[in-house]
Amino acid sequence: MLKKTLVGSLIFLLYSPLSAYDLRSNMLQLGAELAEVQRSFIASDQQGVEDSIKRFAEHSQALLGDKDIFAKMLPAGKKRKAHEAEMSAKIISHNVQIILDAIDNKHNQSGIVRREEAQRAYTYIEHACFRCHNLLRDEYK
Repeated sequence: MLKKTLVGSLIFLLYSPLSAYDLRSNMLQLGAELAEVQRSFIASDQQGVEDSIKRFAEHSQALLGDKDIFAKMLPAGKKRKAHEAEMSAKIISHNVQIILDAIDNKHNQSGIVRREEAQRAYTYIEHACFRCHNLLRDEYK
């Protein structure tokens, strides 16, 4: 039994990046992905926005969407704040959907209106990220 567990764990570790368990690495990855969304907006690259927002959404949900998993990554004194990450994941998910709806023209709006709504949703995503980050990092003095 122990041998099977050990072998399974080793296989899991071999196929999983170790950085997946490092909160800082994950936050840097999400920051880079969010910056890519912004660059795509600035370049008016609709396909780039769609691709990068989907990638960001997938990774943010995987990291933030499960309060219990996220709590395990936090220092002992911050574990009780893991629900903030879960709330941020919900806000992010909602605003990602707004962006995707705008790209698909789900509400039959003009290009300018869709672009502005998508960009506004992007800023709400940024705000959710910063809010969670500020609540979970070191205390302000």
